[in-house]
Amino acid sequence: MLLQRTALTPLTSCLTPGVHFITGFAAPYGPTTVERRSPLYKLVYEGDDCQWNGPAWPFATTITLRALANVLNDYTQSSIAGADYFRTLITYTRSQQLKLDDGRVIPWIDENQNPETGEWIARAMKIRKGTFYGRGDHYNHSGYCDLIITGLAGLRPRGDDTVVVNPLLPGNSWDWFCLDGIPYHGRFLTIVWDRTGQKFGGNKGLSVLADGKQIAHRHTLGRVTGKLS
Repeated sequence: MLLQRTALTPLTSCLTPGVHFITGFAAPYGPTTVERRSPLYKLVYEGDDCQWNGPAWPFATTITLRALANVLNDYTQSSIAGADYFRTLITYTRSQQLKLDDGRVIPWIDENQNPETGEWIARAMKIRKGTFYGRGDHYNHSGYCDLIITGLAGLRPRGDDTVVVNPLLPGNSWDWFCLDGIPYHGRFLTIVWDRTGQKFGGNKGLSVLADGKQIAHRHTLGRVTGKLS
């Protein structure tokens, strides 16, 4: 049986991480697009540049992480936890780099990636064939900002004046973060997590502000709501 991550994305709530996602798709620079345990999982540097039989694809990873966030926010289930989202996001973050010929490593996003080594496959193939023309140099398909804003920091967009924030950051991970200047329904939001209150000199815990005025607060990481009006 071939399990392909893009096809399973809408069904993420049915996947048990320990059985399918974590052991089947997880990789150092993953997740992969086909389960690593599948006999059809292949990483080859021949044929077409763009293959979906194993390489990691940033756009597909974004879709998967958004699906995970939706499951964690909108469904009652016990298969997926915030730690799974955070772990996958960290892997995705670390994969967005390129090692130059002089040894320097720079921030980078490209097309398909070798999930085992981090090498950008289409780029490497064209360089080796002598046909590289810069394709992928501006391949901005990561959707990374959306994942940070609506997933990690937890702003859940809606059409009314209620602001819902539910960070998917595990409670024992970061001591602080601040996402500031978020344009939202004609206002500017700030989401602040400060475990001790010493980093930003405000309240301990999670605070949400609209135009500098606090509209929601709780002492621990979790879901909060506030009103714009």
